[in-house]
Amino acid sequence: MENGEQAVTDEQKENKEDIKNEEQIKENVQENNVIEQTNQEEENKQNEIINENLEQKDNKKEEKDNIIIKRNLGDSEEYDRSIKVIVLGDSSVGKSSIINRLNEKEIHEIQSTVGIEHYAYIISLNSYTLRMQIWDTAGQEKFNSIINNYYKGTEVGIFVYSIDKEDSFNNIINWFNNLKEKNNENTVNILIGNKKDLENENRRVTYEQGQEFAEENKFLLFREITCKSNDKNELENIYEIFDEIGKYYYNYYKNRRNASATSVDMNYVASKTMIDIGEQQRQTMHKRKCC
Repeated sequence: MENGEQAVTDEQKENKEDIKNEEQIKENVQENNVIEQTNQEEENKQNEIINENLEQKDNKKEEKDNIIIKRNLGDSEEYDRSIKVIVLGDSSVGKSSIINRLNEKEIHEIQSTVGIEHYAYIISLNSYTLRMQIWDTAGQEKFNSIINNYYKGTEVGIFVYSIDKEDSFNNIINWFNNLKEKNNENTVNILIGNKKDLENENRRVTYEQGQEFAEENKFLLFREITCKSNDKNELENIYEIFDEIGKYYYNYYKNRRNASATSVDMNYVASKTMIDIGEQQRQTMHKRKCC
């Protein structure tokens, strides 16, 4: 009888151990399920953020493609940003003619700029208004000391040469280096080949030369233009140069605003996720201590 009772006792112990192991397995499975569920929720949140960002990019692209530009609004005190633009190049390449055309003035015989002259040009892009303070510089070497004082704080550099004067193109690199040396700001640079109306008579600089220079030096834009023609397409080429400057700063403004909003959202999601995971882990640890 004693052997029989001992066998029953051992069997009961084994059954209890089996039950205990099964309960432990179930508990582990439940914990793993909780962890997997938490990870899945986190993955879903991250996917939602990615999808939202992709949607924002699509919206931004659509908004970028639908920018409504209003030009030449006159000098106004109401604007979102003011930038300093300096126009550089040799004498008689047509720098002042570009500014006159921009301000819808007819081109006649223009005297060479003495020292430096200032103009204001304001455009709006959707609801964003940009004021360009344009400094038209003299190209003569004797005025270099005066011009040097105006380099500081420049945000946009417009470099102009004449396609019929090879020296004016070769000197662009000197104007470009002077601006980089005298100005601590990172400038947005534009290259203009002026007097395209002379291309059939006396062209000395090819379009490819200008394009190559602009690409090598990472300029925002390169255009060949003429200021003498009253053709609408030719005038539009001049306006579009300054439209592109406006678009650059408009998109910069929009990207900063969207990046700021995304950063706030990401910080909130990250902190919320950390709280959720931390709470789940705390509850899991509590169960282990108690059971």
